[in-house]
Amino acid sequence: MNPTPPRIHSQACWSCRGPTPAGLFCTTCNALLPPDMGANRFALFGLEPSYEPDAAILEKNHRALQKQLHPDFFAQRGPTERRLSLEWTTRLNEAWQTLTDPVARAGYLLELLGWKSTGRPALDPEFLEEVMTLREALEEVDPLAPDALPKLATLKTTARGRLKVEESQIAHWFRRAHSHEHPPSTDALGEIARLVDRMRYHRRYLEELDRLEDRAFDQDA
Repeated sequence: MNPTPPRIHSQACWSCRGPTPAGLFCTTCNALLPPDMGANRFALFGLEPSYEPDAAILEKNHRALQKQLHPDFFAQRGPTERRLSLEWTTRLNEAWQTLTDPVARAGYLLELLGWKSTGRPALDPEFLEEVMTLREALEEVDPLAPDALPKLATLKTTARGRLKVEESQIAHWFRRAHSHEHPPSTDALGEIARLVDRMRYHRRYLEELDRLEDRAFDQDA
């Protein structure tokens, strides 16, 4: 599948004033066209919104667009096309970072499905208890102690396992959301938002473990 970013609004080419059908370049004068600000980040890569996008297609289309739109290829063009190539590059980088990050991708899909966050989702008591247990386990680790690295490795394995479970659950909810003719309910979106919040917590927890592990390695060195 080749990426052909859609142009939601029919506009005249900025360079020759000719028609601008879907695509990156004007079919009349071959000038680079501006990014379609109405296109979602999946559409930039020729994909339908999904929590489980085809990674091979995403990678392939990302590379193809990078080759076509890199500012170096427009160095000898006029100032308008040089500016547009930078705009395209920024849009592609933002989209790539969103779609390749499970947490960011889930948050973006929630936006596309109409989720309006009113703040952090309420955490259920069971998860709050889990958070307290994880924090206590973390506080018990002395990065300067001889047994620090094995303890940290155990905590990382646990946190990664929970992240995988949450990602699987989120994928299930999004499959359901995208398979129905009617938009998902507010309750369904709220459940996804709660799972995303859990993922964010466990990822921050893993980052803390990494920092402690670095200190423990420095101690061993």
